Amino acid sequence: MEVGDLATWVSSALAVVFAIVARRATKEADICQREAVELSKKNAELLEKQHQLELRTWTDQYFISVREWANEVACAASEAIHICDHLDVPRKLDIQIRLSALIDTGRWYFPNQWKDDYGTEKYPAYRGIRQPVLDCVVATYDLIGDASASKEQLVAVQREFVSHIQEALDPRKRDEEIKRILREFEQSERLRNAPASASKSVKPKA
Repeated sequence: MEVGDLATWVSSALAVVFAIVARRATKEADICQREAVELSKKNAELLEKQHQLELRTWTDQYFISVREWANEVACAASEAIHICDHLDVPRKLDIQIRLSALIDTGRWYFPNQWKDDYGTEKYPAYRGIRQPVLDCVVATYDLIGDASASKEQLVAVQREFVSHIQEALDPRKRDEEIKRILREFEQSERLRNAPASASKSVKPKA
């Protein structure tokens, strides 16, 4: 075999080897790229679920505050009902003072509506129309100071208040929503961990 032929064969063999290596490298690169895209997608889904959970944490704190506020209102209203027929003026005044503060703090959770259309000359928190749930607290305050008010009127207002609060908190619906988000979060976590274990068992073929 002449030197020229040998060089040709060597060159051809090297070209084949390089082609095989290049093909394998290309396949490995494609696999890595697909895994990277899939991982990026799953990480984005995970971040979205994490955002939802953070939002859920914030709303949970909000509703905890609303429940605490509503509990104070319910206690004051219940006290007013039980002393309605008694001439205990100092105690009634104490309840009114508490309710007055609860009316104002209640605006943080149930702000006035249509504030750009009504009472625009007032302070910002007092513009607009009160929400019905706060109307109940105001009605309780007014009834305590009314000597002609009856226990039945106070009971009716309290029941209306409790109904508004239950609708606002909607505990049944919130429980279902929390369970749904947790299920989705667990599924995303499993998917996020899947590529790490799957890539170990996958060997690229030439």
